[in-house]
Amino acid sequence: MRFAGKNVLVTGGGRGIGQSIALGFAREGATVAVNAAHMATAEDTAEQARQIGAHAISIEANVADEDQVNEMVNRVVAEFGGIDILVNNAGISQPIVPLIEQQVSDWDRVIDINLRGTYLCSKAAARWMIEHRAGKIVNIASAAGLTGPVMRTAYAPSKAATINLTMVLAAELGKYNINVNAVSPGYVLTDLVRNFVEQGKVNEEAVLRRTPLGRMSTSEDIAQSTMFLASEDAKNITGANLTVDAGWTANGWYMQ
Repeated sequence: MRFAGKNVLVTGGGRGIGQSIALGFAREGATVAVNAAHMATAEDTAEQARQIGAHAISIEANVADEDQVNEMVNRVVAEFGGIDILVNNAGISQPIVPLIEQQVSDWDRVIDINLRGTYLCSKAAARWMIEHRAGKIVNIASAAGLTGPVMRTAYAPSKAATINLTMVLAAELGKYNINVNAVSPGYVLTDLVRNFVEQGKVNEEAVLRRTPLGRMSTSEDIAQSTMFLASEDAKNITGANLTVDAGWTANGWYMQ
């Protein structure tokens, strides 16, 4: 198993992509700490990991709160003996409305969770990683951070900044043998995207017409890419952003 003996913290691991990532590490032998904003969802994933045979704990914490983040990381270190891998997956979307209709409070909340949360969790985990001169950090960004999607005036910039933060951290932490990379999913068949399709906010047919491989990604696709970047197979990759979108970003031709 690729991650036997490794201790992993996955934020936003209660459902969707985060849950797939946490369970993927569990299947590969890791000890897993599952964070979510609500204990019920974190514990659901942790229990599924235990059923696989992994040692797993659940932690409720708001990743935008520095005190809660520090407590979370301290608990992982205390119970597991260290934190070898951090996956910054916690993130939220935003109401899909034009700029002039957007509430500043929505902007603040998205930036707090998606960007500040990634920064705070990385900072807390890096303390242990620097001391032990080893570690892997994988940030879940988005293809939205590489493009200019309309009515995503908070979400897209938060992900673009996450990609840049990934490079900054990789440059700074490399001397401590810490790899920092990002995965940028395109459209992924999560419950959120399905809801957007049903509400008419995402045109599924138009997305698939633009996508060279003709399909959306699954949460498992993102989990596999994340585990690759956290593995020894990627030991000489740092500061990279791996786009997992079936070619959607690469294709400049778009038909409505």
